Amino acid sequence: MYHHRFTVRRFIALLVLYCCLEAACTERVAPATESVLADISPLTDALQGHVEKFKKLRDDLKALQNSKDSNNPLHFFRETMRIMEGLTSLGKDWKTIERLQNNPNREFETLLEEMDPVCGQRSPRTPFFEIKLRCSYTDLGGKPYYRIGPLKQEQLNLTPFTVTVYRDFLTPNEVKRANETRQIDPNVRRRLHTIVPNLFNVAVRAISQKGYNGSNVKHRGYSMMVYLESYINAGMTLFQGGTFTVAPTSGSVLVSRAHPSICPSGNSVNVITNFNVLSKKK
Repeated sequence: MYHHRFTVRRFIALLVLYCCLEAACTERVAPATESVLADISPLTDALQGHVEKFKKLRDDLKALQNSKDSNNPLHFFRETMRIMEGLTSLGKDWKTIERLQNNPNREFETLLEEMDPVCGQRSPRTPFFEIKLRCSYTDLGGKPYYRIGPLKQEQLNLTPFTVTVYRDFLTPNEVKRANETRQIDPNVRRRLHTIVPNLFNVAVRAISQKGYNGSNVKHRGYSMMVYLESYINAGMTLFQGGTFTVAPTSGSVLVSRAHPSICPSGNSVNVITNFNVLSKKK
């Protein structure tokens, strides 16, 4: 009986201690769960799991105390040891939580540093500017190849820099081959040269989910990007000022005097570009 009383006192002390820990955990979990930032999900998951484990042990301890008179001493002792082991493991879990919390290299912080700031502070332009834009068919000034099949030309911006998209520039089969082989057909390369003169460094590239910050990139001449995938809410292309965005449309070519940026999203995007799209920090 004395052993049982001593054990109960120890558990009461442990219960008080872990109640304090639960309150601290709850305070930390609450603001974290309101956030959708990807980098802190391991921390919030660990905190939530820690709290759930403690609540389960707390309930088991209460149930054990309420039924101690009806339990035989051996069963009471086994349950007591099980709960003690569980509380001990919680202490080890807390060290993991502290390590996650104090990790200085958080992925989201890196993402913010590398992202074009305009992605987070867009200012859409007024219809006054939109009404000046035109869509038309063009043979690029009499190019023989495009006299037979003119290109669909869409103006996206006129001042202070031009941005133009040529729709259906690549056929579905050409897009498929580029995605599968990661190579550019000679015929496609020749046609690209008719749109962008002095084209070099052309290759199939993948823009990661972290996007691409081109705001500080010094790129000579035109920037060219051929989309090899279609998305509505991923891989959005934007330019200085952030007044408009371009959604990836498979087979389309974007040509601009200004260098583009691609905002972070939930999908990577395959493209053909004449510029590198990897982070400078890599």
